Amino acid sequence: MNKKRMKAAWAVVNFINNVRKIEELPIGIILGTGWGDTLEFEEKIEIPFTDIPGFKNLPTVVEGHKRTLIIGKIAGKQVLALNGRLHLYEKPFSKSWLKMVRLQTEMLIQLGVKELIITSAVGTLKCQPEKFSQLADEFWKAGGIFPFPDPELQVGDIAVIDGFVTVFAPVMPLWGDEFCSADDAISKNLIDLALKSQGDLVIAKKTGHVMLRGPQFEGNKYDKDILSRTGAGVAGMSMLPEAYIASSYGAEILGLGFVTNDYKEKHSHEENLARAKEASTHLGEYLKSIISQM
Repeated sequence: MNKKRMKAAWAVVNFINNVRKIEELPIGIILGTGWGDTLEFEEKIEIPFTDIPGFKNLPTVVEGHKRTLIIGKIAGKQVLALNGRLHLYEKPFSKSWLKMVRLQTEMLIQLGVKELIITSAVGTLKCQPEKFSQLADEFWKAGGIFPFPDPELQVGDIAVIDGFVTVFAPVMPLWGDEFCSADDAISKNLIDLALKSQGDLVIAKKTGHVMLRGPQFEGNKYDKDILSRTGAGVAGMSMLPEAYIASSYGAEILGLGFVTNDYKEKHSHEENLARAKEASTHLGEYLKSIISQM
């Protein structure tokens, strides 16, 4: 581990413990686009990032990302939540920004988080014929007792991430010899919880995630087709950096992407926010159900 980065994270630990002592093993949550106002906390305190050591020079907040650390309880469980995140696309060539992108996750780990739920908004990719065949095989192997799986995620569904495509991703906030794989952090047990927690109002499907740096959206005509050939079902601009940091510390993650647009329509950040806000009650209930079982 990079000693300077660990020192920065421990400065946050000391600061937070002076505000409220974290005495129980906490569950970590990163609330991405549209997920920020979905949860109701008990015994809640909220700390702006700009009050936390290491984030003093944080620039203007991106719409949909409040950027506060919430300490509280959900379903009786101690929870540390980032209400909003720092994205790599905001300052893509800044070393100081890489440090802050890393710190937001590393501080949760150093505060005791062993299981981290990472949420975001995502867009769908076109399902390839071989993927449809795989889903059909899974259905018949299960004895045909589940509804036949839709090969494509729809707007309003939840993508439960079972792997990452990293070849298109930007530089990650890792230093020196910090060799790790984001896929190693993915928890099968948490995936199973997420799939079991779906209901009539929340449809959750397992799929892969492609990260693009952004803030530009991928092109519909050519990029979508190329990205679909990786086998992943969704694309987004976050989640992967947090997964890498969690992996480097041996923590486990659950990646959840709320599908705000499909692969055919024109992209719109404003529309994505509106769709996520409309579904916020269902998203909050879904997260609470998962947390209560962790």
